[in-house]
Amino acid sequence: MNNYFLLGIDYGQKKSGLAIGQSITKSCRPLKIIYNNLLDEIEATVLEWDIKIIIIGYPEYKKEGKIQKKIKLLSEEIKTRINNQIKIILHNEALTSEMAKSKFKEMRNKGLTKKKLSDYDDISASIILQSWVNENIID
Repeated sequence: MNNYFLLGIDYGQKKSGLAIGQSITKSCRPLKIIYNNLLDEIEATVLEWDIKIIIIGYPEYKKEGKIQKKIKLLSEEIKTRINNQIKIILHNEALTSEMAKSKFKEMRNKGLTKKKLSDYDDISASIILQSWVNENIID
């Protein structure tokens, strides 16, 4: 079985969360929150971790809105800028923000994080990535 790393992205207009996952262990974890220079940070992360697949959270609604168009544009910019060989997948992110808020609150209550209450985007990215891994990477 091949061992490779995956990158999860929870895109936001003000900030975006990144998460890293591994194919063999099928484990994912929050990596960082990006406030500026998103493409630069994604490129650096892809190179540092030798990323093979990028999973971007995509809210699936009946009507495509501004955020979906921006996510599709981000996907195309990544392909153009970084590498057309990296597989980029848009994955339904239904309820991940609510799940991340709940997980973040739990972590704060246990004293596991001291980050600001609004900084849970990397956790959202991890939930998005873990969801895709659970559905698509089979032993």
